[in-house]
Amino acid sequence: MSYFANNDWGKSRYQDLSDSRVRGGPTVRSILCCTALGLCSTLLIFSLWSSNIHPPIHSYMFHFDRQQPLLHIISDKFLSFGLDTSLLRRMNELPVGQEKFVNLARHLSPAYVRVGGTSADCLTFVQDQMEQSSSEKILSPVDGQDISNFTISGADLLAIYDFTVKSELRMIFDLNVLLRNPDGSWDDSNTQEIIAFAKTQGMLLDWQLGNEPNSFKHVFNVTIPATELAKDYDHLRELLNVAGYVDSILVGPEVNHVGDGVGEYYAKTFLSSQKNTVNYVTWHQYYLNGREAKVNDFVNPLTFNSLPAEINSLRQYIVESGKDVPTWLSETSTAFGGGAPGLSDRFVAGFLWLDKLGYSARAGLNVVTRQSLFGGDYAMVSPDLTPNPDWWISVFYKQFVSERVLRLVTPNNFGYVRLYAHCTPKKALIARVPAVTLYGMNIAKIAAYVDIPELFIQPSKTVKIFYYALTADHLQSSEIKLNGEAEALRLQPNGDLPPFRPLILDPINPVFLPPHSMVFMIIHGIDVPACAT
Repeated sequence: MSYFANNDWGKSRYQDLSDSRVRGGPTVRSILCCTALGLCSTLLIFSLWSSNIHPPIHSYMFHFDRQQPLLHIISDKFLSFGLDTSLLRRMNELPVGQEKFVNLARHLSPAYVRVGGTSADCLTFVQDQMEQSSSEKILSPVDGQDISNFTISGADLLAIYDFTVKSELRMIFDLNVLLRNPDGSWDDSNTQEIIAFAKTQGMLLDWQLGNEPNSFKHVFNVTIPATELAKDYDHLRELLNVAGYVDSILVGPEVNHVGDGVGEYYAKTFLSSQKNTVNYVTWHQYYLNGREAKVNDFVNPLTFNSLPAEINSLRQYIVESGKDVPTWLSETSTAFGGGAPGLSDRFVAGFLWLDKLGYSARAGLNVVTRQSLFGGDYAMVSPDLTPNPDWWISVFYKQFVSERVLRLVTPNNFGYVRLYAHCTPKKALIARVPAVTLYGMNIAKIAAYVDIPELFIQPSKTVKIFYYALTADHLQSSEIKLNGEAEALRLQPNGDLPPFRPLILDPINPVFLPPHSMVFMIIHGIDVPACAT
């Protein structure tokens, strides 16, 4: 749904927002009311912050070249998410048939939904089974999750696919690579059944094979060398082509332990051995151990800064493989092991999520897949289908950030204030007037000012900053607030998004960032030629 379908700012209403001499009328009154509300909200935010003794506000300088070329063009499904295959063990508890759940997912489209995870390598498809079956529960020695074998039916697969269609999502299905023949080769018979069933039902799917194969020894006490997995992927590509899935993408190898050389080396060997069958190199990333993480870890710059090092390390190994294959972060969240209870689904987790989106886009990753939409302590949607803070952050990203990435230069974007720049998506423009979106955060306990001389310029009748600050009453809040409003963000009774009313600022002074806040700033009236190409 368009941003302007949810807000008072219609596309035909772009005008001199600072000119109070314009003739009166509903439009002007609306603008003045919104501006007054914005001023009051700004004063409220500042007064709340100023009510305590505090150190001086830090100022941060960024630079922006309006004549720059695009840094990257990422997928329009860049922000994607997963449904862990473990959820398929109890299909009766998965709310894919509920309209409320469909609606929540639809607000995040376009996106991929990856149905994958450790349990993908425990799954067997039995098309006509009437009742789900599973073997005696076996707990993983790594994170304690159930790794026993289980089955799903054709009806189960259809239910998940129908959910993705209604939600306007593209489904990626993770196939079981641990079904092996006595000689150790991959037993593809069940995969062929899944592919044939999917094709018969007219399913449009993308595919992957196995989950974290470099860790099979630790999880399943099984080893599949990267060279062998490459052969399995080559064979899967042939099966898909024969079955009519020539246009479906195939992604892999889904490695973890990137950063210590283990995952990178497996991926390098895999890429060197496969016959250009994978469209994207995929890997998994978590910052923290869910059983050990503390709230301060979520606002510590050292935690954030592990991601750039891991991206750079994997990229170097890909170069060494001799293959030029773009990268997906295909499973990621704050903490592995299902998330950190009371943290990974709370406001404080949003900082790592938004920074991951910003840095990954700037680094040229094509897709980032959030684990998980539902289920676990890192879910974006709670068991009662209430959206958690990261869901709201993802909605703001979808509304205001396009796939066209720009460069924002600063001496240090690895501290407490971190900002990123993109072209503004067409749906968020006003009367097609050009705009740039800046987004990011202040993870410090004290407020900050941000100055961008090339964007924050002399008074202008045509340049305005639409400012959205996301805060919470406390870091572990399950709610999120916009621009200091008293009430937390809520969906409307019919499931629509609420109006996101901005503070409207003149681009003449540095912008104030409250402590522990995330911000989106749309600078309307700034012409960046690269955004028009």
